[in-house]
Amino acid sequence: MRVNHFLAPPRFTRFFCYPDSFGHYFDDPTHKENREAGQLDSYNWHIVRGGRGYLEMGGEIVELQAGSGFLYGPGVKQCYYADTEEPWDIRWVHFNGAGIKELLQGKGESEAWTFSWKNAERLDVLWGKLLTCGVPSLQGGEARLSALLYEMLAELALNAGDTLGAPSHGQRSELIEAAEWIRTHSEQPLTLEQMANQAGCSISHFSRQFHSLIGKTPIEFLTECRIVHAKALLVSTELSVKNVADQVGFSSSAYFIQRFRRSEKITPEQFRRLRRG
Repeated sequence: MRVNHFLAPPRFTRFFCYPDSFGHYFDDPTHKENREAGQLDSYNWHIVRGGRGYLEMGGEIVELQAGSGFLYGPGVKQCYYADTEEPWDIRWVHFNGAGIKELLQGKGESEAWTFSWKNAERLDVLWGKLLTCGVPSLQGGEARLSALLYEMLAELALNAGDTLGAPSHGQRSELIEAAEWIRTHSEQPLTLEQMANQAGCSISHFSRQFHSLIGKTPIEFLTECRIVHAKALLVSTELSVKNVADQVGFSSSAYFIQRFRRSEKITPEQFRRLRRG
C-alpha cells in the first residue's frame, strides 16, 4: 500500500523548511528506489516502523529494521528497497529549506545518513500529524505544515543517533540522566570522574559518548549550567559578582567573568544592567 501527498511550492518562500511531498508505504514488497546523483534536488528522509528493507551505501548493503531510518541530502545517489518477504513499513518526506544543513550538521550531504530513532519515539507521533495534514489550506495551513516539519527535524537532530558509534538506547538514557545530575549539582566542585561515575562508565568513554549525544564536552556543559544559573542570580538578586561566582560553582570571580564574557560577549555587570533595563 502506498499513500502519497504532493504539494505546490508555498506562497511564502522564506520558510525554514517545507515539504514538497510525503507519504507512507507498507505491505509493498515491490518498493524500490534507484536515483542517480543529481536526480533528486531535495532532502529525502525515511523512518522504518516495521518489517525490513535495505540500503546500498559505499558498496555495501545495510539492513534497516523498525526503529531505524535514513536521510539523503539533495543530489546524493540513492538506492534502497523493501524486503520481499517482510516489506518495511516506512514513512517518508521530501523537503527543502534554508538552514537545514546547519541544523543537521551536514548529515546526509555526501552519502546516506543511517540513524536510530528508538530514543525519539515522538517522531512517529509527529509524522502521523504530518500525514493527517495532507494538502494544507491557504489560510495558515502552510505555516503550520512548515512548523510541524521543523519540529520533526529538531527532534531528529536532538534525539536520533548514528547507527554506528553512537550511544545505545540504554546508554543514552544513562547519559541524559548524568547530564541532568550535572545540571542540578553544577554549583558543586564537580570532577570529570564524578560525572562519569553517574553514567557508570570510564572517563574517556563518558567524555566521548557525552559529546556525541549532547554536542559539547561534560566540562563545557557544566560551565554552561553555571552561567545559566548566574544569569538568574544577577537579575533577581543584589549579590555581588564575587558572591554570584561562589554560589554557582566558579573557583574565582576572575575566571567567572572571563567565562561569562566568552559566552555572552559582555561582563556579568553589563548583563545585570542590560536585563534590568
